[in-house]
Amino acid sequence: MNQKKIVISGINIVDSGILSIMSDCLISLEKYSSQKNIKIIVLVNSKKLFSIPNIEYLEFPKSKKSWLFRVYYEYFYFKKLSKELDADVWFSMHDFSPNIVAKKKYVYYHNPAPFYKLSSREWFYGFKIGLFSKFYRFLTQINIHSNNAVFVQQHWIKNRFEEWFSIKNCKVAYPETTVSQQIVSVKLNPNKTHLFYPSFPRMFKNFDCICEAALKLPLEIRERLEVHFTIAGNENKYARYIYETYSKYECFKFVGKLDRNEVAGYYEAIDALVFPSKLETWGLPLTETKEFHKPIFVSDLPYAKETIGNYEQVSFFNPTKPEELAEKLKLFIEDKLIFDETLFLKKPDFVGWNSIFDYIFEEETSIQHKIHNP
Repeated sequence: MNQKKIVISGINIVDSGILSIMSDCLISLEKYSSQKNIKIIVLVNSKKLFSIPNIEYLEFPKSKKSWLFRVYYEYFYFKKLSKELDADVWFSMHDFSPNIVAKKKYVYYHNPAPFYKLSSREWFYGFKIGLFSKFYRFLTQINIHSNNAVFVQQHWIKNRFEEWFSIKNCKVAYPETTVSQQIVSVKLNPNKTHLFYPSFPRMFKNFDCICEAALKLPLEIRERLEVHFTIAGNENKYARYIYETYSKYECFKFVGKLDRNEVAGYYEAIDALVFPSKLETWGLPLTETKEFHKPIFVSDLPYAKETIGNYEQVSFFNPTKPEELAEKLKLFIEDKLIFDETLFLKKPDFVGWNSIFDYIFEEETSIQHKIHNP
């Protein structure tokens, strides 16, 4: 059997949920390749971020230093590199459709930025994010029609892509991830109710909603509550605002950035996840929290309904109304909350990486068969 070659491009992936997703992708692909005679080449920012064996890594450390480097690599340098690598499949894991030469091309889209419209207040704290969202949508559309398939995580994104870019090959692929098994034990005050929001401080992550909700609680209820945020307060202008405004209250704990093992420790120790984000392409903490069978408070939005699926311990709230979340938290702390019923009937095209790999390589095999047997 002739060996197939796949290039996975993730030169801009260094942290957050997409790093977890890419790690899961490579772990799955390494196991898959051992049965299928596939050579794996991965383009990364740093080899130190990955420890999966039987993979050839090529580093591009400048890719995060400037957008000029990112654009240069994607639309100029990679064409030369792709000719040298001569891949059967080129799989871009981070949104852009590069200018490359390969038998088959795929892109995995995960960034919610182009879908978010900032309010006037949000423009003040996130001016760069506002400009970035418009810039990102422009870059997303470059070469998008050259792909054999565009993988997105939810149906509403597929609908938007079909509307924006008039593409017919958009596929919904649900991520399938496992929480780290090397859980770092976290000790929390047993006399408190502990909420957790693991997220990077971007405007649409809506940290304000949790903070304002907690402050609306009666003092005797708030004194029984601790909310743990994975920010330090120095990440950006929005983080500084959140920290400077709310760190004076004892119920808010700013624990800083955590690695995957530490996040798993919090999932195990907390009483509930609170997820007020206004926009997600998936919302990985929702999936991860379900593995620990913990209650979830989440925005009453389409992305959340699709990610949650059917789950018996979820409560939806309007992310623009902290008073609504406050009432639900009060009932939860008093052990009086009635959870919401959930039902999502649409089915994805793929669930998990192996189903995607089967599609990619069976399609490639089919094409090769037609070439040799016209």
